[in-house]
Amino acid sequence: MNALLFAAAGVIEWGNVVLIGVIVGLVAALAAVLGVILSYRRKNRSPIYPLDQFTDLHLTEKEDRYLYTRTTTRTINRDKK
Repeated sequence: MNALLFAAAGVIEWGNVVLIGVIVGLVAALAAVLGVILSYRRKNRSPIYPLDQFTDLHLTEKEDRYLYTRTTTRTINRDKK
């Protein structure tokens, strides 16, 4: 704000005020981006969820009830990768 007052009084040229404003804006944007990046890096990554232990799927129906549609079947491999 003081730079604007000095520019209005003729002590500092308007070009310098604009240049300082751009530099301050770029520094503030860089600080914001770095803050977000560092906050995501800081978060602990959770271990892999034991899906086999906590899920169970039993399909009891063997009849498809889709009318006027074409269905296909696919075998899912149980190989662990």
